[in-house]
Amino acid sequence: MAQQKANHLPSLQALRAFEALARLGSLTDAADYLSLTRSAISHQLRLLESQLNLRLYERRGRGVILTPAGQLYAGEVREVLQSLERIHANLPDQEYNGHVHVCMPPGFAASVISRHINDFYRAYPTIRLHLSTNREDETINQPNFDLFVVFSDGVHTDHHAELLAQPMYHPVCSPTLLNELDITHPRDLDRATLLHLHDVHDWQLWLAACGGKHQIKVESGLYFSNILLVLQAALSGQGIAIGDDVVCGDSLRHGQLVRPFGEKIPSDRAYYLVTPHSRLEDPNVQAFSDWMKKLLESLLGASAVSS
Repeated sequence: MAQQKANHLPSLQALRAFEALARLGSLTDAADYLSLTRSAISHQLRLLESQLNLRLYERRGRGVILTPAGQLYAGEVREVLQSLERIHANLPDQEYNGHVHVCMPPGFAASVISRHINDFYRAYPTIRLHLSTNREDETINQPNFDLFVVFSDGVHTDHHAELLAQPMYHPVCSPTLLNELDITHPRDLDRATLLHLHDVHDWQLWLAACGGKHQIKVESGLYFSNILLVLQAALSGQGIAIGDDVVCGDSLRHGQLVRPFGEKIPSDRAYYLVTPHSRLEDPNVQAFSDWMKKLLESLLGASAVSS
C-alpha cells in the first residue's frame, strides 16, 4: 500500500528551491540564484520529495530533468509563488487603521469629494473617514478635526498649508436655459436672472475682466447664502451663476452645466489643504491628503494642483 502523504504543507524554502531547479535545470544554478550552497538546495529538495512521497526530478549528466509529476508540480508551485509576490507587492507601506476627521467647504465636499469618495474607501477600507462641512465664519482652530480644506488666501501661520487648486471663475448655466434665452454675448445677460452667492462681488469681477462696457444691472437677480443652493438653481435652469472649474467641474464635464462665454478669470482665493502640525506624520491623514491631491490632479490637470 502506498505511503500516505504528509498532511502538512511544504516549507516556502523548499518550494522556492524546487521552482528554481525546475526553471534553471541545474542544482548549481539554482543554488547560485537563491544564494545558497549546493548541499542546502539538495537538502531542501530531499525534504520536499519525502513530504510529497513523489520523485520530482532525475539527474542527467550535470543537470536534471523533471519527472511527469515534477513537471505538473512545478507549474502549480510557480503560480503559488507568483501569487505570493503579487500579494506582497500590493501590501501598503504602512498600516492604516483609525479615524480621520476632515472639514471642508460644502460646495467642495458635495461637488468634488463626495462624488468620488468610494474610491478612497476601496483603497483604504480600514480608515474610518468622517467628513464635515464648515461655515465661512468658522476657524480652522478646531481640535476635533485632523485636517481642513479651506477657500482662502493661504495665510495660515499656525498650520501647514498646501495649495490644492487655483480655481477660475466663469458664468455657468443649464444648456436648456442657454438655448431658451439665446445668450451669445455678455450683453445678453439682461435677459437672464443672475444668481449671486452672498453679494455681487463675483459678477462684478467677471464683468470688469470682460471690459466693463456692458450695461448689466448686476444688482438684480437672486441671492443665496450657500454655494450648493446657487448650483442647484443653475442646474435647474433658474438663472446664470458665477461658478468655477473646481466645484462645477463634474457638472461641466457631464453636460449638466455649460459655459455661455469663453472669458474666465482667476479667483482671488484658492483651495488649500491645511493640517495641524501635530497631525502631519499621521499615516491615515497622509493617506487622505495624498488621495485628495491625486484626485484633483486627475480632474483638473497638473497645472491646477500644487506639486
